[in-house]
Amino acid sequence: MKQVAHNRTAAEESLDEQAFGRRVAMHLGVAAHDLDDVIVQRLRVARERALQAHRPQAGLLGRLAGSLALGMAGARVRQACALLAVIALLYAGDYWTNWSQLIDLEELDAALLADELPIDAYLDADFTRWLQQDSRS
Repeated sequence: MKQVAHNRTAAEESLDEQAFGRRVAMHLGVAAHDLDDVIVQRLRVARERALQAHRPQAGLLGRLAGSLALGMAGARVRQACALLAVIALLYAGDYWTNWSQLIDLEELDAALLADELPIDAYLDADFTRWLQQDSRS
């Protein structure tokens, strides 16, 4: 007996699964019309429980954020909090930039004071050009 290799793509398999799911749903829908109301109610409750158990639960941080968002007075308060957060981030970025520039200037001053060259050598335009060319190479 000869075996036939099936080279099916994931899309084709997905379509087959979807078609199978639709057929099963159709048959279950037809069969559901013949069930008692009590059984239909029990199935509905079981389905809701299964869906709730399957639903991913938020972590601690997500639950805290959700409770804070629900507890606030409205959209304006949330917008104000978001605006304050953006302003705080901008302020922190500006502070960090100024601090790093200050550190660079302090290092330059320390290098100037520790070096043996006189300060006039650093003020010479040719020396500045030489430093710029030397730093590029």
